[in-house]
Amino acid sequence: MSIAEYITKALTTWSVGFFPYAEVYAAVAAGMALGLDTVSAVFWGVLGNFLPIPLMLWGYDRLMQIPQPRAWLLHLEKRGGQRVRQAFKRYGVWFLIPMTPLLGSWTVAIVGPLTGISPRQLLVFSLIGITLYGAATAVAITTGISWFSAS
Repeated sequence: MSIAEYITKALTTWSVGFFPYAEVYAAVAAGMALGLDTVSAVFWGVLGNFLPIPLMLWGYDRLMQIPQPRAWLLHLEKRGGQRVRQAFKRYGVWFLIPMTPLLGSWTVAIVGPLTGISPRQLLVFSLIGITLYGAATAVAITTGISWFSAS
């Protein structure tokens, strides 16, 4: 595979993971269907699915520097973040590992700052969850293919 072909396939896999609703499951499957090796498909799918989280955290910090959005966001933190905050108090930040891939990285990136979770914890535990689900998807695809080809 040429470098240009690899880059095209990698960017396509990254794009599928980046945009909402597709998430890491579809990204890894798309990368493998395009002909990327398993490690590359997982890497680019995870990277694409994880990137919205630091981007949204960066945007949240920028909005908090402007008085009007800051007042609105602080109101949301007090009002809407309580329910989610209770789940995090009960289960801890480990709750992010299964919930990030299930709820979606965009959702976690939006709700996370409103719950008072530290950005570092949000980034680390979300990345762990996305990576685990991406690897599990790749394993399921490769073992599923070998099950069918062995018959």
